[in-house]
Amino acid sequence: MNLIAIVVVIAVVIAVVSTLNIGCFLIGAKVGQKVSRDETIELPNLNPVKIAREIKENREADKVQSKLETIMHNIDSYDGTGYGQKDVRG
Repeated sequence: MNLIAIVVVIAVVIAVVSTLNIGCFLIGAKVGQKVSRDETIELPNLNPVKIAREIKENREADKVQSKLETIMHNIDSYDGTGYGQKDVRG
């Protein structure tokens, strides 16, 4: 590796670490404020399988919605010819 590539890699690492430091500081400040006010700190209950399933369902719903919108566009723009019609895929 040449010197320029090494300098670029070091600069990127410094930028990422700096951003993470600021983010961790802000999260710590937020938690500290809650502790000082005697509020409970709730950890997020994340289930990766559930999140992935919801994302997949949303994608499928978006595909169905897109197909229905294309069909409605074709109905609205129908003039007796195929001009202005869009292909309905799926």
